[in-house]
Amino acid sequence: MANGDRLMTRREFLMALGGVALIGIGGYPFIRNFLPDISAPMAIPEHPTVQWNGSVKTFLFNISRGNVSLSNGSSFDGYLINSQFPGPTIRVREGDKVRITVNNHLGQPTTLHWHGVNVPSPMDGVPGISRDPIQPGGSFIYEFVAGPSGTRWYHSHVFEMDQIPNGLFGALIIDPVNQNESYPVSREATLVFSTWGYQSGIDYGMQSSGGMGQMMTGGRNMTSSSQGLIHIINGDLSTALKPMVIRPGEKVRLRLINASGTESYWFTMGGSFLVTHTDGNPLSSPVPVSDLYIAPAERYDIVVTPPQTGKWYLRSKMGGQEGVVIPFVTDGAVTTLPTSGNSWSYSSTSSGQGKLGKVNQNFALTLSGGMMMGANWTINGQSYPNTAPLRIQRGDRVRIEMRNMSMMEHPMHLHGHSFEITSFNGRVLSRPLVKDVINLRPMERCTIDLLANNPGNWFFHCHNLQHMRDGLATVVEYADYPIPHVDKWM
Repeated sequence: MANGDRLMTRREFLMALGGVALIGIGGYPFIRNFLPDISAPMAIPEHPTVQWNGSVKTFLFNISRGNVSLSNGSSFDGYLINSQFPGPTIRVREGDKVRITVNNHLGQPTTLHWHGVNVPSPMDGVPGISRDPIQPGGSFIYEFVAGPSGTRWYHSHVFEMDQIPNGLFGALIIDPVNQNESYPVSREATLVFSTWGYQSGIDYGMQSSGGMGQMMTGGRNMTSSSQGLIHIINGDLSTALKPMVIRPGEKVRLRLINASGTESYWFTMGGSFLVTHTDGNPLSSPVPVSDLYIAPAERYDIVVTPPQTGKWYLRSKMGGQEGVVIPFVTDGAVTTLPTSGNSWSYSSTSSGQGKLGKVNQNFALTLSGGMMMGANWTINGQSYPNTAPLRIQRGDRVRIEMRNMSMMEHPMHLHGHSFEITSFNGRVLSRPLVKDVINLRPMERCTIDLLANNPGNWFFHCHNLQHMRDGLATVVEYADYPIPHVDKWM
């Protein structure tokens, strides 16, 4: 990863914990004033998946190269799954056994990772950590019980800055048991956002627009450092989208998946809308918002009702993303306007100050590097694969504290687990938010808690794929897991 897109052996299994220290609750400065409470029950289930319901859903994926044509006449040599760009949507029910045969017709290795699904470690698709990649001409059968329900997705985990933007990704929707949705709607649509046109020598991603001064005050104003990227929605430009026709007062669920390799989006529309799910996980109650910032790999389910008569849009208000526009048309006259709301944030569901629960293990991670500090990105001063793994015990409650000391944002994703955001920027959340990606802008800090309920070796990395490739990653290892990880990276 850190030194170019080619397969190589980076190190043998790390036998010791190395530089990451277990510390007490008072040992890290940005949470030292938080008073621990008794251990509160977590919203995360004790077991990572539901029981198999006896149903088996089979899929065949043939991965190949082929031409991708966009509606503006441009084309490129993409990665296709069953001749499709992006890959086909998988839709199953929670508890189904999913069996996907992947045939690799490429001239290079590949894998698939089931993002947000708590699969067994050997099915996770991270070469060198969970298993070897699928070699050219080879096949592999991924098999796992679908869960938890919600908006998930899948993507390659080899040569990610090439394979993912060029097509090796797709939506994975897991319906709840008995179709018992938390927030019933009349219709739904899935919107998958991606970016194409990456070039070497450019530091892609979202950075503080106010320089070092803005970074030191929290980095709230972000701008894209990217140049020349083409923004794609469901495999084509937004100009190719036909308006969705909605009746006045009708509730429509939009599943938003940010599959971009580096870019965040900042969505707004003529009126407010409801956030109902974060990374596929239902909120205890929907939150009305005026706008929504979604980082790479994040997913949000929102419920919209027509804010006005005639044509209206869900659009990104980020500079340089004027082409990211999703059209809608109201079939009738709107007389009732949606409830107003504030900007979405990770603390939108919490009122008042909470208390941190007790944990068995606590890790402190400082994210830094890049730009003025050199080409590599670091965790606690080291770039992967030299970052020390986080070794945890099965059944423990684990806290990871992170602080972003760089001028760019980092959407951090943990494989194999959902976690709770328990504090953000010094505020302990009264209602922790269940996610699998947390985005840290410059100088932001957080704590996330997880239950060690899925033994294995699990990648923990920035989902800006360029940052991941250049070292912003580590591994969460279960101490009693029988298979040590060996870093063989792309």
